Amino acid sequence: MKELRAVVLGVLVVVLVAIAISVWRRPSRELRHVRGFRVEIQKNEGGSRRHVSFHVPISLIARIASLVPMANLGSGFRADWEDQNVTARDILDAAGRSAPGQPGEIKRDHARIEVTADGSALEILVKDDWDKTVRVRVPKSLVESLSAEKRISPREILRRLDELGPGDIVVIRDRDDEVTITAEPR
Repeated sequence: MKELRAVVLGVLVVVLVAIAISVWRRPSRELRHVRGFRVEIQKNEGGSRRHVSFHVPISLIARIASLVPMANLGSGFRADWEDQNVTARDILDAAGRSAPGQPGEIKRDHARIEVTADGSALEILVKDDWDKTVRVRVPKSLVESLSAEKRISPREILRRLDELGPGDIVVIRDRDDEVTITAEPR
């Protein structure tokens, strides 16, 4: 038990030092729209609602991304999602079929995926038969890189997320439970 406490305390110290460094060292000047990401978790347990919320500075994410050993993402990346076999190419095709107010659809087994193109972003909504929904807003260039149409660096991914601007990036709902990741404005 003492070893577990020591490990947890060590990880906590490392995280606090990383956050302090990221706050002290500002992100590059090209990240102008998003200050960071707020993660909110709401869960119902035994009739009571629990809420946890924390902020992750974009400077911390940028520092971590600079440590990633890959220079580019894209070619050779296989993007199957569980047993649904949805690829990045399927998502791009559905976005191409979408129109204002009318998303392109992908249907697989127990899930329906709606994709709407919104300028340089894609709005992806996944619904299943068990009352779970996932809404994701991603840069189109990221999905294109995963479909091997072009390559993208971790730095470029952050820049594209910054260009999307403030707003919800990911919303996951499972009946009464919810997780939201929101880009916060500068």
